Amino acid sequence: MANITLLSNGALHPNLLNGSFVKYVGPQNPEQNVNLGQTTGVRLSLDPTMMEQKAKEFTETLHRNGAISIDEIANQSGAGKTDTYVPSASATSGKTIIDNRADCGLIVETIQYGVTTPSDANKSAAAGGATHGFFYHTTDFLMDAAERYATLGENEEFMFRGINDVNFVRDTLDFFTNGNYTEMDVAAMQDQMTSIVEELAQQIKDGKTPDIDQVKTMLTVGDAEVSLSKLLEMQQVGRELSQSFEGVSFGSLHEGNIQSFAEMGISKAMADQYGEGQGALGAMFSDAMDRLYKKGVAQVEEANQWVNQYNIGGGRTPANNEAVRVELEIADLFSNMGESGFSEALSNMRNIVSQYCQKYGLATSYVGLAGATVGVEAFYKKRMELIQ
Repeated sequence: MANITLLSNGALHPNLLNGSFVKYVGPQNPEQNVNLGQTTGVRLSLDPTMMEQKAKEFTETLHRNGAISIDEIANQSGAGKTDTYVPSASATSGKTIIDNRADCGLIVETIQYGVTTPSDANKSAAAGGATHGFFYHTTDFLMDAAERYATLGENEEFMFRGINDVNFVRDTLDFFTNGNYTEMDVAAMQDQMTSIVEELAQQIKDGKTPDIDQVKTMLTVGDAEVSLSKLLEMQQVGRELSQSFEGVSFGSLHEGNIQSFAEMGISKAMADQYGEGQGALGAMFSDAMDRLYKKGVAQVEEANQWVNQYNIGGGRTPANNEAVRVELEIADLFSNMGESGFSEALSNMRNIVSQYCQKYGLATSYVGLAGATVGVEAFYKKRMELIQ
């Protein structure tokens, strides 16, 4: 099954209409034993025949970037229309009842990748996802080629080079240079990869286990040179940090969402800190991670705009839109905290969540602020260990 994504035009994939991607939460029945943030199905009026046809069309496009626009469905007669939220009147006092529960309304999750291959990551990235194929390449192709090269005599060479590195090279250059590379850059790096394979092959001939850390050939990325071992270290750090930009939900302020947006910001700040002191390539790494962070934020902003436009789920309250503002502010706090500003950012996070709770008459325990604080502190410590 393909991953659920935002389309490049900011719309959402059509399978959000009959899956768990879009979730309508409450207002909940007090007689039900439900957990905070528990989700139910989206209430949409859709013609079954039309949905069946759209599902068939979507299935046919699962592995393409040009997926069906959600607007095709939402603009259909009767589709995407829900009851507009209107505050009700109390039967006893006659006063207007404002639904200010923090866990009611619509939650839309951003792209949930579950990717394990460069191809999957690049497809998600093409649809607006905060990921990149560079993160998911392995060095298996190098070891395979080195074993074959180790069989060559001193006066022998292969008719065909036979190193499956072109996708690795292109994704590496694309990630660090934001696509500003040429075919000459690709060819130059491939020549360097050939030298790396030859070094690994010589290690095998010498009776050693091939060790990338012992390779001396440098790779040219943009205006920087980097060893393969350092490049792979950056790959691992980038992959782990970028995972905080994926799969977040929003529009309902609770412990999980508070922590998720803080983690987004922390990971962005850690990418900046990691890139410092590593020269030109470190600066390119920080810029690349900044681009991914901004894509993650854009997913939230675009999806929130979309659900407001169509009033999906009905009952979307001012508290939901205010929650989105608070969540994005939390991410921004931590993303700009600098090397020594975590404590201040954490304090500011607690303040803005408390202000939200005061505005809507909620206890901070209701939104899980204490638990979120503990979780954010643990996450920060873990991320510091990653980049050190």
